Amino acid sequence: MSEKRLTLLLHPVRREIYRMICEKPGTYFLEIASELATPPGTLSWHLRTLQKSGLIGSFKYGGKLVYYPKVLRDKEAEKAFFSLRSDTAKEIFQYIVNNPGCHQREIAKNLGVHHDTVRWHVGRMVETGLVDSKRDGRKVRYSLGDMGKKLLEGSLNVITDSFVLFLMDNLAERCQNPEIIGKSSDKVTIRLDCPDLQEDCTLEIKLDKWEFTDIDGDDEKGKQ
Repeated sequence: MSEKRLTLLLHPVRREIYRMICEKPGTYFLEIASELATPPGTLSWHLRTLQKSGLIGSFKYGGKLVYYPKVLRDKEAEKAFFSLRSDTAKEIFQYIVNNPGCHQREIAKNLGVHHDTVRWHVGRMVETGLVDSKRDGRKVRYSLGDMGKKLLEGSLNVITDSFVLFLMDNLAERCQNPEIIGKSSDKVTIRLDCPDLQEDCTLEIKLDKWEFTDIDGDDEKGKQ
């Protein structure tokens, strides 16, 4: 197999790296290395290859270099997803959604979280547009922002036709004869031509749903 064919997603490790980055917005280096048990040097090489191909991009957030899939979502949406990765951040976001106009100490008291922790997480949410802030006397009150509204309605976490077309074109340029064998709003499965293997390779990308529970215990659904 030529080097050109080796440079993309025929390699099983690289295929898993790309899948993980698509399914986990804002994935960072050590997280990928730990989950896939990939040596740092090998992982660095695969990430550089994926970046050179235009399949992934990266940015620094919270002191970490994180990776995101190109075209699937824009960089600002990826930052929004990354700011909600921890359970504490999700709880704070849920509280703001269910209690528009709440303030920092109220959130901290009701969730049993230190107010400095609340301030840090809410600050990230305001930066990414998940939450809006408005000063009311000595207090700053929080409500759902434009990015937060898009997140809850599910429009940030769908596999668009433009992403599938971008991925198919990228793979086709490298003679991998891609074929879509399954597609829905949150999942796509692509068969790749692997001439050196007895079976064809498949790349499956699935964007997981997350359960949203309000303070009264009623379940609502959004996307993560």
